[in-house]
Amino acid sequence: MIADQHLTPLALESGLHQVKILLVDDKAENLVSLESLLSKEDENITYLFANSGEEALKIALQDELALILLDVQMPGMNGYEVARYLRDISKTRDIPIIFVTAINEQDAHVIEGFEAGAVDFLFKPLHPYITKAKVSTFVKFYLQKKELEKVNRRTLEINQELEERVKERTKELTRVNKDLDNFVYTASHDLKAPINNIEGLMKALHETLQEKDLELSDVTPIIDMINDSVRRFKNTLLDLTEVAKVQYEEAAGRDTANFKEILEDVKLNIKDLIKGYEATIVDDFSQVPEMLFSKKNLRSIIYNLVSNSIKYSSPDRKPEIKVTATPVESGVLLTVQDNGLGLKKEDQAKVFDMFKRLHSHVDGTGVGLAIVKRIVENCDGHIEFESDLGKGSVFRIYLK
Repeated sequence: MIADQHLTPLALESGLHQVKILLVDDKAENLVSLESLLSKEDENITYLFANSGEEALKIALQDELALILLDVQMPGMNGYEVARYLRDISKTRDIPIIFVTAINEQDAHVIEGFEAGAVDFLFKPLHPYITKAKVSTFVKFYLQKKELEKVNRRTLEINQELEERVKERTKELTRVNKDLDNFVYTASHDLKAPINNIEGLMKALHETLQEKDLELSDVTPIIDMINDSVRRFKNTLLDLTEVAKVQYEEAAGRDTANFKEILEDVKLNIKDLIKGYEATIVDDFSQVPEMLFSKKNLRSIIYNLVSNSIKYSSPDRKPEIKVTATPVESGVLLTVQDNGLGLKKEDQAKVFDMFKRLHSHVDGTGVGLAIVKRIVENCDGHIEFESDLGKGSVFRIYLK
């Protein structure tokens, strides 16, 4: 007696994926007998019945089948004809077909069956063990195929994720390289200038002290110039430190940032600047009083934009700055508008470049707007700039 234990993988592996097997025979009692022979309680296999070739084609087009057991001799469309139709249809051509026949095992019939698309034959009367073994083998093939498809899909997903990471990393490296170029430029120009000034002034001070018997008050102007150079040197270093912090710091924690509170804090911090220029700052945060955002970063954005609006105001009129927040589809739109000097169109593309100073009459290092842009982009937002020379500028910051 041949034991059935060899066939247990069929029941076990079919549990991994829904398996459908189509049984085709024009006699209902044959279908029931075949299902009874094959089915087990613990398996995850559904047996579908078709009583004709036409019905078999219909089911094959509708369902995903692991295997078809196809009777050869049927009224109307016989099994070979059904197999040829299935072979010609892209959706069904790969479904394995086992012909079930009572015809003698003559070469002519078998060859015709394989030419029609069969992968195997079962001859009536069916031997239970051989029938189960063949069906089990094709179910295993089907499950392995589904598992490979699953692995392939996951591989494609992983590849896409890796490609996205590479793109993002490349974008980040490009940005870092650009900043590094700017740093080299700054080190060779902005930092050299105050150092050269200090060196020259110290030499002048030394020569003056050697040549003349002077009081301290006589060299005070030179000392003041030295101190001014040291101050500018320190400011440049502080700005570079701030840029590095924004560049490398992890995403800042989000708080409930109140626009009005932050603006008032900025105004208090630059009160001398406001007073000196007699600037007017109006605000409207009625639509969006607050949002989830880093308070520190929002303060840096508002501080740089508002202080710049005052420093680059027109000498023909007192600075007027309007700060508003409005809701937009992507988050919040923060707008800072002024009536200042404005910029020529050819200079507007340079406004966010690091260490780029487009108005030389105002003391500064040209880092503030670069920091603002970096903060906004680090938070997946973006910033727009419009300017009309002689009339003023407007910054639109889209925050998420």
